[in-house]
Amino acid sequence: MGGLSKKIFQIQTISAVDNQERLLLDSGNLLFKRQGVAAGPNQERLTAEAIMQIYRDIGYDAVGIGPLDMAGGLDFLQTGVAEGFPWISANILGENKQPLFPQWIKKEIQGVQVIITALSAPPPQLFPGVTVAPWESILPQLLPQLTTENTNPFIILLSSLSTEENRLIAEQYPAITLLLGAGQHQRNASPQLINNTLVTQTEKQGQYQGILEITLGKQRTWGQDREKQVADLQNRLGSLNWQLQRLEKKSANGTSDEKYASTIARLHKDQEKIKSKLTSLQDTIAQEQSPGALSDQYQCRFIALKKNMPNDVNTDKILQNLNRQVRQLHKLPHKLQTADSKEPFSPGHDLVGFRVCDSCHPTQTEFWQSTQHANAYTTLVEKEKNLDLECLPCHVTRDLFNTSDQHLAKESLLSFPSELQAVGCEICHGEGKKHSINPEQFKMVRLPGKDICLTCHTPEHDDNFDYETKIVPVSCPAG
Repeated sequence: MGGLSKKIFQIQTISAVDNQERLLLDSGNLLFKRQGVAAGPNQERLTAEAIMQIYRDIGYDAVGIGPLDMAGGLDFLQTGVAEGFPWISANILGENKQPLFPQWIKKEIQGVQVIITALSAPPPQLFPGVTVAPWESILPQLLPQLTTENTNPFIILLSSLSTEENRLIAEQYPAITLLLGAGQHQRNASPQLINNTLVTQTEKQGQYQGILEITLGKQRTWGQDREKQVADLQNRLGSLNWQLQRLEKKSANGTSDEKYASTIARLHKDQEKIKSKLTSLQDTIAQEQSPGALSDQYQCRFIALKKNMPNDVNTDKILQNLNRQVRQLHKLPHKLQTADSKEPFSPGHDLVGFRVCDSCHPTQTEFWQSTQHANAYTTLVEKEKNLDLECLPCHVTRDLFNTSDQHLAKESLLSFPSELQAVGCEICHGEGKKHSINPEQFKMVRLPGKDICLTCHTPEHDDNFDYETKIVPVSCPAG
């Protein structure tokens, strides 16, 4: 969620500086991180409500519905629409095959009709009476309607479909001017022109902010990459200049320039031709960037939302209120343990905690206590985030070598005893119960692999993580 505050700050800052008309769009998979979310009050729904409030406050124009957004149920999304959230989807249909959400939103920018529509990828399990219609059946009906009812529209498609489906759509429907993807497993995708459709995508859930600057033309065709054309011509001109200088120097130093005369003359002609092309191209660029240009033009950039970037003040207030709600939700007496709790671990759990390790490995335990891993849970307490189920998994001791343990209900982490309230020995070396009983038969992992570390040290939480460098300060001494 920290990336969201930085994202809003960037949006506010850019909007204040350039003072241009803008569209704020999101192609979906915005609210949840998994496919199924329990009913009733829980942290995931509280977080989703906070995200929608932030998007409403900043003034998002349209948000496509992705399969992860449906995890809380369609009623949850429809309530958002009733409260003014701009959810759209052209292919989520009810029992009567009528759309359950607005199919498009229309804006006018620089005198051009801009229409934003969306296609949703189906979730793993559909809701009773609900159909997520395939794009093959929706677009043949929708696009003629949009192009007939509006003059020369700039059509934007927000899509949570796969990369291959987006490619097919772009190839078959040139009326779509811009396609913004929201694939669940994709990173930043620089704009690619497919047929007449510009296709691009920003990495999911708060790691980057994508900025697409568009100059609208008189017709819905994308202009050529003029910057590349200029660069190519300048490179050719530079090469010719170098050749001319070299040959003219040789000619001046020689007894006769006849050997080089014809080549020099030819290169001078080529030089003039390229200069003429550059002048013509620069005139074309000036015309295309002026109001009323023929073709649409674009520039794209991705802003990495680094941890040291400023946050938006109003967004931080909403997130602070969310934290208070989460603490209140999870602050139940039967879930909490005091720092001195000696209650036994959950039945069947083979984690023993660092104090058991200390009985045989005092040197290593003393070293561990000097590392940031030992204070990982304390940092959450200091920030009042120790009841946050999004933070806890990386600040307590879990068995990351056990696949089933990685999928334990996050709520169970609230009742972990003090021995596990840290990134302890067993998170790197494996659960220690059997080893503590028979160390010769049950060996521990000596050095965790990179995958173990990357479970928590993700780009979202640690954008400067390098395994080879960071493993050294936390590696226990031998002995």
